[in-house]
Amino acid sequence: MQILDERWRRTTDRERALLERLAGFLEDFGSPSDDVSLVRRKLADIEELFLLVIVGEFNSGKSAFINALLGEDLSQEGVTPTTDRITVLRYGEHPSERERREGVLEKEHPNEFLREVAIVDTPGTNAIIRHHEELSRGFVPRSDLVLFVTSSDRPFTESEREYLELIRDWGKKIVLVVNKVDLLRGEEDREKVRLFVEDGVNSMLGLKPPIFFVSSYLARKAKATGPGIEADALLEASGFEELERYVTDLLDEEGRVRLKLESPLGVVEELVRRYGLAVDERMSLLEDDFKMSENVESQLELYKEDMTRDFEARMSEIENIIMQMNERGDEWFEENIRLTNVRELVQRNKVQDRFQREVVADTEKLIDERVEELIDWMVDRNLKQWRAIVEYVNRRRQAKYDEHVIGEVGDNFEYNRSQLLQSVGKNATDVVQRYDREYESQQLALSLQGAVAQTAAVEVGALGLGAAAVAVATTAAADVTGITAALVIAGFGLFILPNRRRKARAEFREKTEALRERLGEVVRRQFDTELNRSVERMREAIAPYTRFVRTEHTRMTEARSALAEITGETESLRAEIGAPGVKSS
Repeated sequence: MQILDERWRRTTDRERALLERLAGFLEDFGSPSDDVSLVRRKLADIEELFLLVIVGEFNSGKSAFINALLGEDLSQEGVTPTTDRITVLRYGEHPSERERREGVLEKEHPNEFLREVAIVDTPGTNAIIRHHEELSRGFVPRSDLVLFVTSSDRPFTESEREYLELIRDWGKKIVLVVNKVDLLRGEEDREKVRLFVEDGVNSMLGLKPPIFFVSSYLARKAKATGPGIEADALLEASGFEELERYVTDLLDEEGRVRLKLESPLGVVEELVRRYGLAVDERMSLLEDDFKMSENVESQLELYKEDMTRDFEARMSEIENIIMQMNERGDEWFEENIRLTNVRELVQRNKVQDRFQREVVADTEKLIDERVEELIDWMVDRNLKQWRAIVEYVNRRRQAKYDEHVIGEVGDNFEYNRSQLLQSVGKNATDVVQRYDREYESQQLALSLQGAVAQTAAVEVGALGLGAAAVAVATTAAADVTGITAALVIAGFGLFILPNRRRKARAEFREKTEALRERLGEVVRRQFDTELNRSVERMREAIAPYTRFVRTEHTRMTEARSALAEITGETESLRAEIGAPGVKSS
């Protein structure tokens, strides 16, 4: 492309940098190769000839229009879809043609119009072979100007409307050509067609392109006839002169540069729109996913709070069993450590049996039962919480992403999200399905009951729950030996036995209180360990997706910022290219 002056060169350099930035963004985003290739192609197109793309339905007279525009029969005409491929017409000293790649034929011809402009003749928008239409659509983003040809006998068809919408989305400048006006019966019919086309393009697409009514047949005939009155009359009737003047003025040297530099901006804006929409959709989805993980964490914290609160109530029941034993001990010492029972107290085995039966009683059994109930409660609550997570994750997995946007941006976001959610749900479901309640209970019982047993052995077992009473009896027997009956009876009854009784009660209460405190400490520690282990397993189940959400949220935040910068630069460039102050020298 010929650059007019230093200011245009600076603008072109900025545009190249913009396209490079967009291409880098797309590559980092994981975009489909077609999008990246399109941006790279636009970079290369900056140095190419101006690209004029002709589109329309196959029977709209596109080929006849091109031949009339060039004044030569370079494009094959017919009433059937004769253009079965994309044809690129370029200037060449000698006529030639070659297959450039699948579906694209390149022709060279010594036509003056083609010195500065390459023309692309496309298959019809309603082409029978859909592959051809896809090729034609692929050239639209690359175009610098689009001449859209519709036929006056069936203007603005549904397929044309869809194709114009595509062209509009890519931000292309459009010139609308209503061909075959020679088929209309008069000015009244022509005005009806004009109103129909203008209203349709404006109301359905929000476009107001320049519209020209021409007869390519009459124009081609006029140019073939040669200079003269007849040719002038035919050319005037064809309406082609007005269109040619418009195109000539539009495509002067500066006009071509402006359109050439505006063309990539439309591509940038469309891609930014698509990816911006995808980023916004993903951010919304990820924010909901954040809420999901936060809700799971919140539920786990509530679960821990509820479990701790309920555990304390159950632990109080276990501690009450020991306190009740303590109260029975107080009563037993008060009733049995007396002078009147001195003969019985010296019978060690009998005292131990009575103490075991009347004070200790079924304490051990009751504690075991409460511990077993505690274990069953913990296991059941744990399973219930797992099921709640499974249900919650499965509900979240049903949240679908906009597949249309996914199809446009085409990276692995939705696949990765779906796979991770499926994996989280499957892992949690597997835990629930494989949850062996009996095994979990046994493992928890071994851990908890072992700690309880060890505590009892350390705190009380060495002395024995009945040892305090036996010690009192043994001391009393020693005191009686070798002392007169009167002194023994008086001293034992008034001082020794009350003193021993108080000591025995104090020692027993001290030991049982130590048992209660130590048992509570150990059981609480084991409870906390098991509860934290269970909660951590639940956290680990959703951790892969939580990490994915955080990573993707950061990535989308950065993508949104990058797109905003690209948009800002695009707007600045568009203003500069369209500014009246940017003129040729």
